[in-house]
Amino acid sequence: MSRWSRGRDGVEATREGGRTKGVPRSPAEMDGALPAPRRRQQVVLGAAVLVALLALVAFLVTRPGNGDGAAAADDSRAAATSGAPEGSTAPAPMPPTPTPTGPTEDVDEPPPSLPEVAIDAAAAVGNGIVATIASVEAIEGTAVGPGNIAGPALRVTVRIENGTAEAVSLDGVAVNLAYGADRTPASPLDDPSRRPFTGMVDPDRSGEGVYVFSVPTDVRDLVTVEVGYQAGAPLLLFTGRAG
Repeated sequence: MSRWSRGRDGVEATREGGRTKGVPRSPAEMDGALPAPRRRQQVVLGAAVLVALLALVAFLVTRPGNGDGAAAADDSRAAATSGAPEGSTAPAPMPPTPTPTGPTEDVDEPPPSLPEVAIDAAAAVGNGIVATIASVEAIEGTAVGPGNIAGPALRVTVRIENGTAEAVSLDGVAVNLAYGADRTPASPLDDPSRRPFTGMVDPDRSGEGVYVFSVPTDVRDLVTVEVGYQAGAPLLLFTGRAG
């Protein structure tokens, strides 16, 4: 009669006639026989190996020598330098502004002045426009607007003749007066008799404008009247003694 027993190494043994025979067990039997602590150790070991493999793959993909990773890093640095969002194309730099080689016109520079003429003479611009001082009268100016001060003044009547082939606008005419050798600017006065230039003057016709300036009586030996018939045109200068 045989007797079965289980050994420590998972091998079943039989005794037949005083001898023991080892019979290997199936894998299922061996798994069921594995103690629980050893199973947990194997699970932990397998997880550690998996984590190590994943870390190795990530290192190989993102290492500096990898072509894609280096290109992405270069793109990121270029985007940060140019201020453009990553993945977008930075705008091309603007070409430098060319330096002008020809003459330029300074808008802050006043127009040139033509040679002075006597206060009772005619002054020509050179394009058919001729200006004259029709009269200079000493009056007692009346203060009308704010900042005006009544007192001794000069009333100047300017005539402009249009010798061109087209009508000329007189809306932009500017008239100024200065007195003394140092040409101190006289203050314009909004006297009721003041009538500035306005409107158009036809060819071969003339127009007049009346301007009033505050001028002390003791500085009228030398006055200068400045006339500009339009913006940018040469200034006409008339000098002489006021009445």
